[in-house]
Amino acid sequence: MGKPIMAICDGKPVYMNSLMTMFQQKKELPFEIYGFTKSDALDEFCSNHQIALLIISEKEYKRELQQKADQIVVLQETKNEPMENVIGITKYQSATNLYKAVMTAYADSGKVILPKSSRKPFQMIGIYSPIHRCLQTTFALTAGQILAEEKRTLYLSFECFSGLENLMGKKFNGNLTDLLYFYECDKEKLPYRLESVVHNLSGLDMVPPAESFEDFLNIAPQTWFLILQEIAQAGEYDILILDLTEQVRGLFQLLEHCDRIYTLTKEDRMAKAKLAQYELLLQKGEYKAVLEKTGKCSFPIMKCLPTELERLGRSELAGYARKILREDGFCMA
Repeated sequence: MGKPIMAICDGKPVYMNSLMTMFQQKKELPFEIYGFTKSDALDEFCSNHQIALLIISEKEYKRELQQKADQIVVLQETKNEPMENVIGITKYQSATNLYKAVMTAYADSGKVILPKSSRKPFQMIGIYSPIHRCLQTTFALTAGQILAEEKRTLYLSFECFSGLENLMGKKFNGNLTDLLYFYECDKEKLPYRLESVVHNLSGLDMVPPAESFEDFLNIAPQTWFLILQEIAQAGEYDILILDLTEQVRGLFQLLEHCDRIYTLTKEDRMAKAKLAQYELLLQKGEYKAVLEKTGKCSFPIMKCLPTELERLGRSELAGYARKILREDGFCMA
């Protein structure tokens, strides 16, 4: 039995081809994808095939297609008026937003084809320092953009107040809180839910952090790795980068699951005192494995870091980060 079929139909060949290319590039989707520019050709195809998901322009849509497709998403050019038994979304929006809207709508529907999980191996890089304002997040995003050049990489922030919406100048439609909810209530659909909240930053995928750190305070320490494992498998990621804080329950247990840990340091007396107390706590708590996996990173003062987060992978800091990642075997270039 072949793959379930996704069909895209729009009267404008350039638009249809661009949509088809976008969906074909999403290797995690479980569909075989076909494109049509004429409804007659779609009708003929439907006479011999059942379509799992049909994405069709408002002008090409006909009610009879409801008998030939399990789920229909209509790309509406006019005001989004409710449509019977189909999903209507705005056609004229960015490709990224349209894709997210389609995945969200499809995941919310009843007839969903669940993708087969490859259960591929993945690595976790934990980035944590007891010293604040030490370039931890900047380093995490820089390393992520570098790793994304060669491997499918996801960045997850656990900061209390990341400010990423302001820094990136955009409003996020979903975040880590949503993924935690989907994990608890709708785990099977997580691949589609993940696609609906992921943003891309110069090749690096990122899930926006929770609006409030209180959203994950009640998650048990032993549950975190299971959640992250499901997220990695849902998105078929090779590497997860965790930008961690003390607000995560079971921080040390989570660090133990990491393949490599980077702790950023400073040379001043206060920073050294905090780092010493942190290391002493790890030793007393029998988390020596965390110490063994940890690489300490100290960087000089940098005056030319870009304000645009998309450019961190080509910044002054990127030279240092690339060297560290290459020495640890995470990247080749």
